Amino acid sequence: MTDDHDDYVSAGYTGALEPGRRAALVVVDPVNAYVDPACGLYAGVEEPVERMRELTAAARVAGVHVAVTTMALSADGSNAGVFFRKVPALAAYLPGTSTGAFIEGLAPVDGDTLVPKQYPSAFFGTSLAADLVARGVDTLFIAGLSTSGCVRATATDAMQHGFVPIVVREAVGDRLPSVHEANLFDIQAKIGEVWGIDRVLALWSAA
Repeated sequence: MTDDHDDYVSAGYTGALEPGRRAALVVVDPVNAYVDPACGLYAGVEEPVERMRELTAAARVAGVHVAVTTMALSADGSNAGVFFRKVPALAAYLPGTSTGAFIEGLAPVDGDTLVPKQYPSAFFGTSLAADLVARGVDTLFIAGLSTSGCVRATATDAMQHGFVPIVVREAVGDRLPSVHEANLFDIQAKIGEVWGIDRVLALWSAA
């Protein structure tokens, strides 16, 4: 990984982003499918889920606005179009399934923003960007599942909408450690920042 890092530095992937004046936290798709071993989407992410709970609780205490996303599918999944056809495992999100329900402790509460979506990014086809702009948000901390899919897509679109994206390392997860780490590396190099949870909590506490 050191050689890879040096290669990226020599190529000019050296930019750094700092948080702005007002932050929000988006928790991407924290649903039972990823922690239910009987579900095809199970990803062994119990530890990141604990960190998501810690991070979400800290955000609310610090006055950092929280948005929580979920896949909101029609009964046949057709409103997710090609995405549903490509990933049949998304049937775990179909209406009425227990696997599509929020993980205990990660459901949105009064004052949070619920973001129903049909595609990987929390921004695509949703009102999230407008909601954040209306709140004066310029920085988006990102947690959730999974690193290589909806987290990465959300970080990319956050950047493309002009928000500073900061992915919280311990509070995201994926089914394969190699894929998880590769995507964090690439997010850091090309899209935004990847911070440890202790750094995030210290920032919020100081604020």
